[in-house]
Amino acid sequence: MSVTLDILRSLPTDDVATPFVVEEPVSEVPCTRWDPETFAREQIRSLVRQVFLHGGPTPPRQVVFCGVDAGTDVAEVCALVGKDLAAQISGRVCLVEANPRSPTLQLSMSGRDLEERHPRMNSSERGLQCISDNLWLMCEKEFRGNDQQSRSNVHLRLALTEIRRDFEYAIIHAAPASLCSEPALLGHLTDGVVLVLEAHFTRRVAARKVIQDLHRMNARLLGTVLNQRTFPIPERLYRRL
Repeated sequence: MSVTLDILRSLPTDDVATPFVVEEPVSEVPCTRWDPETFAREQIRSLVRQVFLHGGPTPPRQVVFCGVDAGTDVAEVCALVGKDLAAQISGRVCLVEANPRSPTLQLSMSGRDLEERHPRMNSSERGLQCISDNLWLMCEKEFRGNDQQSRSNVHLRLALTEIRRDFEYAIIHAAPASLCSEPALLGHLTDGVVLVLEAHFTRRVAARKVIQDLHRMNARLLGTVLNQRTFPIPERLYRRL
């Protein structure tokens, strides 16, 4: 697992996205070795709770995940969020590939996760791949269909309506928001957007422009997360190693 997330309340103040690090006091009690995979799982679970399962009157059901830059691995974040959400609920969850520039969502699922479509599924479920009892993956071709206007407001609205009818939750992997306007349009047509920043790479000016574009399209920004954060060892701890 290569994803390391920090859930942010606001954008960093410098020009490049850097983590907020709080130096913990040194304890005299021996501690267990820090495990980045365990930390990542905990962060994903916290993200799922805050976005989907917060218990509000109208929790989001369709959420767009997109990066600012092309180099941000949003697909793996989507895959981990989908697995965790499906494990916590009994309803059906759909991972939707909507990134024509880099449709890598399927690659983020391990081979053993993907199974052939069950023959008893109805026609509305063609092109879906079963990942678990209640988690499904929709490829980009299925999402786009054969409509030449597959990026139009009307087509996207219809496709999202059908997904909302068939699934309780949908996690949509969108293209980088700084490269095209579709993520903002998808955000307008769904319940909101989670913006993924790349630590030490995403520039503040680019992130703020994306947020302005989302607001201009009346897309609800549900939150921002910082991916690939590094955890430097505080100097006081380093001296004790």
